[in-house]
Amino acid sequence: MSIQQKPIVGSWYVNLTGQLLKVRAVSYRDSSLSKVVVEYLNGSRVIIDIEQWKLLDLEINFEKATRRKKREEFQG
Repeated sequence: MSIQQKPIVGSWYVNLTGQLLKVRAVSYRDSSLSKVVVEYLNGSRVIIDIEQWKLLDLEINFEKATRRKKREEFQG
């Protein structure tokens, strides 16, 4: 069992099969996180509720996150 990941907009995650996905947006209802928009590498986007998100066995993809941070530091 892995640690449950919070959906962070702009972050990449990888599932147990190695599939990458990116959190594109989140929405709130009554001050609580309710929906997550994820995008897969093929460009397809899916809206899932927070309960579905919690069932996903995801790890944050540090390689993509590190590359993104370096690019932002270089540009800024």
